[in-house]
Formats: sequence, structure tokens, C-alpha cells
Amino acid sequence: MRLLALIPCCLALASCATQPAATSPSAGPHGAAIAVSPECLAARLRPADPMPVSMVPEDVLRKAQSGWVAVRYDVVAGKAANAVVVASEPRGLYDAYVLRHASLYTEPTGATVRGCIMTTNIRF
Repeated sequence: MRLLALIPCCLALASCATQPAATSPSAGPHGAAIAVSPECLAARLRPADPMPVSMVPEDVLRKAQSGWVAVRYDVVAGKAANAVVVASEPRGLYDAYVLRHASLYTEPTGATVRGCIMTTNIRF
């Protein structure tokens, strides 16, 4: 029974949208803008891969709480660097997992740009 309850949660998280690394400025829950550098916007980097459910522990998934996390990072020689959570809701619930996921971002072109934003939405 426990597994049956966890399956819809996992499917919802697996389908969460990780927005492209540098398509447009992100916004917080009350419309507060999170600035993306013009350099990052101009680079037209590939979108980040969706965050796999396996990155979030089962005890956190059981809470079945929707939220989002915005991470600012640089891309240095095609790899994410200097990643930091700039906003999230609920604060702290998914931050560590999304930050770890953002750190895995790679750009096949080997670009170097600063001030990119990745926003991951978690929906249940």
C-alpha cells in the first residue's frame, strides 16, 4: 500500500519542469525578479535535464509538498560552477537536492558564461 501511495508522488516529481539554463529571467513566488546575466541569455545554452526522482530521499517525497528552487550558477568550460540557491519555496525542503542536480549541468559547446539561473518546479 505504501508503494502505491508513493508512485503518484514519484511520477509528479519526475515530470517536474527544470527550466532552461538561460532563456529568461526567473521570478520568485511574489513576482520578485531573479536576474539572469545578459551574457548567459545571449549564450543560448541547452536546457538542463529534468531532476530525477532518485535524487530526493523517500522521507522528503512522503511529504508530497509542491515547491520550486532557483539556483544561480556559472558555466566554466562547459561545466556548472559556483552554484548557489537564490530562492526557494518552501525554503530548504528541496534546496540541497536541486543544488546537487544543478552542479551536474554540462554544456556540450564548452562555453564559459556567468550568472545563469535554473528554476526547478516540484509538483504533487
